[in-house]
Amino acid sequence: MAKGVLDIVLGVGRALRAASVAPSLLGQRRRALNIFAEGLRAKGLDPEDVQQLTAAYKELGSLGAWLSNSRE
Repeated sequence: MAKGVLDIVLGVGRALRAASVAPSLLGQRRRALNIFAEGLRAKGLDPEDVQQLTAAYKELGSLGAWLSNSRE
């Protein structure tokens, strides 16, 4: 029983730590997307192409995609 309680406490601690890091990572991701789009615009690509490539880049960095791949 003590092991179960310890597992719960450690699990809550890990969840709180992940929740405190998540906003920072989301901000970094948003900045990276903006830098990527600016770089594409600087190369002279059409705005529609920039939007499509940025969406693909965003999909590559999607946490959901990483989590689903790790479970397979």
